[in-house]
Amino acid sequence: MSRFHFSPRPNRAAEINWREWNAEAFEQAEAGDRPILLSISAVWCHWCHVMDETTYSDQGVIDLINRDYLPIRVDNDLRPDINSRYNMGGWPSTVFLTPRGDILTGATYLPPEQMQGALKRVGSFYRGNKPQVVAQVLENRKRSRSAIASSAGSLEPPLVDAVLAACENAYDASYGGFGGSPKFPQTEAVAFLAEQSVLRSRPELLEMARFTLEQMAGGGTYDHVEGGFFRYSTTQDWSVPHFEKMLEDHAGLVTGLALAGEGEILDSATGYLERVLRDPESGLYAGSQDADEHYYALDEVGRRGLEPPYVDRRVYSNWNCMLAVAYLEADARLGRPGLRASALTLLERLFADRFSIDGGMAHTEDVRDQLADQAWALLAAVRAFQAGAGEGWLQVAEQVGARLEAGYADPELGGYFDRAAGDGLGRLEERLKPIGENALVAAGLFELHTLAGGPHLDRGRRALESVAQLPARYGLMAAGWARAYDRYLHDAVKVTTGEAELARAALAINPYAVIEPGPPGRAIVCLGTLCLAPVSDVESLSRALNSRPLVQDIKLPQV
Repeated sequence: MSRFHFSPRPNRAAEINWREWNAEAFEQAEAGDRPILLSISAVWCHWCHVMDETTYSDQGVIDLINRDYLPIRVDNDLRPDINSRYNMGGWPSTVFLTPRGDILTGATYLPPEQMQGALKRVGSFYRGNKPQVVAQVLENRKRSRSAIASSAGSLEPPLVDAVLAACENAYDASYGGFGGSPKFPQTEAVAFLAEQSVLRSRPELLEMARFTLEQMAGGGTYDHVEGGFFRYSTTQDWSVPHFEKMLEDHAGLVTGLALAGEGEILDSATGYLERVLRDPESGLYAGSQDADEHYYALDEVGRRGLEPPYVDRRVYSNWNCMLAVAYLEADARLGRPGLRASALTLLERLFADRFSIDGGMAHTEDVRDQLADQAWALLAAVRAFQAGAGEGWLQVAEQVGARLEAGYADPELGGYFDRAAGDGLGRLEERLKPIGENALVAAGLFELHTLAGGPHLDRGRRALESVAQLPARYGLMAAGWARAYDRYLHDAVKVTTGEAELARAALAINPYAVIEPGPPGRAIVCLGTLCLAPVSDVESLSRALNSRPLVQDIKLPQV
C-alpha cells in the first residue's frame, strides 16, 4: 500500500512533501525551526477528498506548505491515538503545531483562499511570538496532566438511571434515533435500551431500539441496492446520508440488531459485509468503503457497469474483533451458525497473525500499542470460548488481560491508558483514559471473572471508577459505560450448557448471562457462587434464572 491515500479523483495533493508521523519528521521540524502542518484524513472521508482536490491542489497552498512547514499526514483509522489528541472536530482536521508537536491552532476543512491566509498568519505568528508560544504550551500541558485525576470518581448506582434518562430524553419519537441533525446511529445507546428493556421489564425501551433500527434501514441511511448502512444522516429523518460505509459502524449495528431481535435487517446488513468487505482467502474484513455521492444516488440499473467505490482493504484488528463479537452475539441470540463460523475463522487468523503474549494485539501490520485492540481482543476471546470454540480461548483471554496490566494499566488510579507506555512524539506523551475502551475492558473482565475467577472483577471495577466522573457529562454517549457498570451491579450469572436452545433462552431472560460450554440436553445455572440443580427445559431454566439465593454474594473491594 502507498504510504498516503489521496482522493481517487484527480488532484495534486501528492506534490506536497508529506511526511509520516515519526521521529525523523519531528527532528527535521526542530532542526529547521519550522512549524508542523498536521493533516488528519480518512480513506472514506468525502471532505478529505474535496480538500485534496481543491485546497491541496492549489499551487499557492502547495508552495507555502513546502516552503514554510513540515507537513505530516495521518490516517485516522491507522492512528486513533494521534486523532484523539489532535482532531479539531471532524475530518479532515487541519492542525498547526510547534516543531515539538504542541497545538498552535487548527480547523477542519479549509478552502484554498482561507488556507493560504491561515498558512501565512500562523507562520508569521510562530516566528514573531516565541515567548508567548512557549508559555501557552506549558499551560496546556499542566491542564492535560490534571485531566486523568479529575476523571476518576466513585461508582454510584444512580449513574445507570441517569444515562438511561439521557437516552430517553434524547430519543426522537418521530424518526427514531437520538437528537436532531446530524444524526448518528448511537449503537451503544440502542444496545443499552434493548438490554434495559429486559432487565427493567419495560417493553417500550425495546420499541425505541427497534424503531430506531427500522427507521435507519427503511430510509436513506441504508443502501437499498447493494446493502449496508451508511455512516450517518445529515438530516433528522435519516433521508440524506454521508455515504461512507464503515466496518466499525456495522459491527455496532449488528450487535444492536441482534439484541433487538431484528433478524431480517441483520441478515441484509451482514450479507453486504460478507460480499464486499470480507476477504475470502483470509476471512478478515476490510475497514471501509468510500463515500461516493454520485454512485449511491443511482439505482441498480444506473450503477451497472460502473466501478464501485474504493474499499480500504487494510485490516484493523479492533474493528475485526468488534465484528466477531457482533457475529457471535447474533448467533447466540438469533441462531446464525454461518456468522458464528465467519467470526471464528476471523479470530483464528487475526490472533495467529497479530497477537503475541509480550506485545498484545497489533492494530495493523505495522502499528501497535493501541488500547482499543486489546479491549476488543479480550472480549472476542471470552466470547469465542462461550461460543464453544475451545478452552484455548479462555487462556488467550487471560493473556490479553495480562498484557493490559503490563502495558496499559494505571497502578495508582486504576483503569487503562489509550496507548502502551513508551516514548511519545508531540502530545502522545500525554496519557489519556478513554471512557469507551475502559468500559469495554471492564465488561470483558467481568465476563472472564464469571468464567475463571481471579483478580478480574476488581480490575474491571477500578477501570469503571477511573472514568466515573465522565458519565454525568457525557449523557447518552456514556451508554457503553452504563452497560458495563450495570453488569457489575447485577449478580454474576453463569449458565453451563451445550444446548443452543437453552443458551438462547438464558440470554433472552437475562442479557448478562455468561454461557459456559457444557454437555447437551441440560443447563446448570450458577448465581454468584451458588449453583442450582440441572434443568432440561426452558420453563425450568426461567425459574432458576429468576430465583434468588438465600444468601446473596456481596462484592467487596480487595484490600
